[in-house]
Amino acid sequence: MERRTTTAQINEALTTNLLTVTKAEVYHKDLCKIGLIDADTFLENFEFFCESGCFTDCVGWHYERDYKDNQYIIETGRMDGDSEDIVTAILRVNNNANVEDIEKILLMKEGD
Repeated sequence: MERRTTTAQINEALTTNLLTVTKAEVYHKDLCKIGLIDADTFLENFEFFCESGCFTDCVGWHYERDYKDNQYIIETGRMDGDSEDIVTAILRVNNNANVEDIEKILLMKEGD
């Protein structure tokens, strides 16, 4: 994962209907096991986290665009040695969404 983003930026892309969650999973580092997360459950938990206010920019998210499948992959936890889990979600680009708009929302700018 190359590019950094924040919880708030991901939430903006989701709530403006540019992206839709299609798949989510959690990888437990210690157990070396993957657990699937229902897309609706992921969204509910993500929305709840976004409502926490100041904490929405504290989680280090990374993303990359999958050009072949026209989707984005977001991830958190891999780069954090203190985290026991890696959460990954696949976000589909919606039909009327402009990729430039998505990139403008997601890309964390220096100084943010």
